[in-house]
Amino acid sequence: MSHDKQAPKSRPRTENVSLTANTYGACWLGEPERSDVKDIARWLAEPSIHQWFDFGLGRQTLSVLALQLMVQSARHRLRVFGPIGSELASGVVAVSDREHAFGTGSFWVLRDTQRPTCKDMTFIAATQLLREAFDTDQLHCITAWAVDCNVRSQRLLERIGFRAIGLQRNCHAMRGTRFGRLLYDLLPAELAHDADTSGTPA
Repeated sequence: MSHDKQAPKSRPRTENVSLTANTYGACWLGEPERSDVKDIARWLAEPSIHQWFDFGLGRQTLSVLALQLMVQSARHRLRVFGPIGSELASGVVAVSDREHAFGTGSFWVLRDTQRPTCKDMTFIAATQLLREAFDTDQLHCITAWAVDCNVRSQRLLERIGFRAIGLQRNCHAMRGTRFGRLLYDLLPAELAHDADTSGTPA
């Protein structure tokens, strides 16, 4: 994955900062800037990353232009995140295809393991974004899926509060092999709290 070698700086935008208990790290969550959009496109250009995704119509990558349109569109809520003290975004969390008439959306997440991190950073960023989607966007149900061999993503989704609702079989092609997708959904009352320390750190 892309890795910027320059020394991390204090990030100027500190809105939506999440400060956790002393046993945790602390991370920030903010709207993507131009450099963040380029980073997300670069991450998704990596075959080892985009093999896990499906953005519809067979697309597994997103161009900078497509991402900029997503950031500006009311149909998507994208937030980048990273540890406090680092200027660089370490990942992105998103609720896409928001349908306000039905109160639904689809969750996805991407983290660059080469960028700075702190304890439970992905979990904290995901729960904050999902709370925004439920409280601000008034969504009633958010879905997600994970390839059936992607145990790490499955554990993260379950820790967040997503419930497994089924298996779509033989629907995902990766490395010349066919896989299934585990399907999940999440209701507002089932969303975990930031302080939940159960499960595998992410």
